[in-house]
Amino acid sequence: MRYLILSATILLSACAYTPVADLRVSGDKAQLYHRDLNECRQLVDQSLGFLQQDYDGTRLNECLRGRGHSIIGG
Repeated sequence: MRYLILSATILLSACAYTPVADLRVSGDKAQLYHRDLNECRQLVDQSLGFLQQDYDGTRLNECLRGRGHSIIGG
């Protein structure tokens, strides 16, 4: 039972990753940040498949940087 709870906690916490963006540096693209964040999350989910997760947000950060946003950390 403990392993089931631990597994569920890990899976849910992986979904909750939100990158920290410096929107002032992002310039004109700052107004598109939330749209880009949602689209990048969908792209990462599609690229990884059902059982894999982007635990540290590396792929999500890379996608957002590719769209011109300044991501802090990661």
